[in-house]
Amino acid sequence: MKIKYFLMALLFLPVLAFADEKGREIMGKSDALKEPETRKGISVMVVIKGDKRELKEFEMVSKKYGKKTRSRSTFLKPTRIEFLSFSEPGQDSHQWIKLSGGTVRKIASSDKGGSFVGSHFYYEDMQDRDIDDYEYKYLGEEDVNGEPCYKVESVKKKGTKVYVKTVVYIRKSDYFMIKAEFFENKGHTKTLEADKIEVIDGIITARKITMSRTDGKGKTIIYIKKVEYDKPVSDQFLKKESL
Repeated sequence: MKIKYFLMALLFLPVLAFADEKGREIMGKSDALKEPETRKGISVMVVIKGDKRELKEFEMVSKKYGKKTRSRSTFLKPTRIEFLSFSEPGQDSHQWIKLSGGTVRKIASSDKGGSFVGSHFYYEDMQDRDIDDYEYKYLGEEDVNGEPCYKVESVKKKGTKVYVKTVVYIRKSDYFMIKAEFFENKGHTKTLEADKIEVIDGIITARKITMSRTDGKGKTIIYIKKVEYDKPVSDQFLKKESL
């Protein structure tokens, strides 16, 4: 019996290796899409919980430093909150939040699964991701809202893991991700969808992003009202000391 199962495992090895290789290839093409060096924009966040809706307006600025990224979100309505994030490949991100009262708090790695400003996004969702931090498996093809997509599973190789895995849907037409399913220890908990997709200054941009809970406990929608790419961004503005 042991020999039989060993032979079966050998037979499946090439299939699994191909799945991993194809998944990595697809994600590599998605990762290679044109990205701006800087980004500045105004967005509206709508947090929906039952019959309650809360609107938050914020300005977001980000800048790349090679493979590192720094971003800062300044909430303008209804309260003044600042959020700063430093992302670097192979390492957990560093994040700080400045509350409306002026207190600055560092987000601990153990808190990355906490709610970001009362929304359905986690702090983990608010950081840049590097393709080399994950392992991939090709799961086949599936249509999303009539768009033929590649379906790829990703698992973080090291560092803090809020999600045990993520399944992403990459458009075959341009390798842009339009959907992601997030899995925690208790299973599939959240789904992200990108809509109202435009090309702005050569950058494929989703003007509407929705994060929904699979347990029916609401969703958060982000509408991008205005966005500018590759405009000057002050390095001083993206330093922790500027909070």
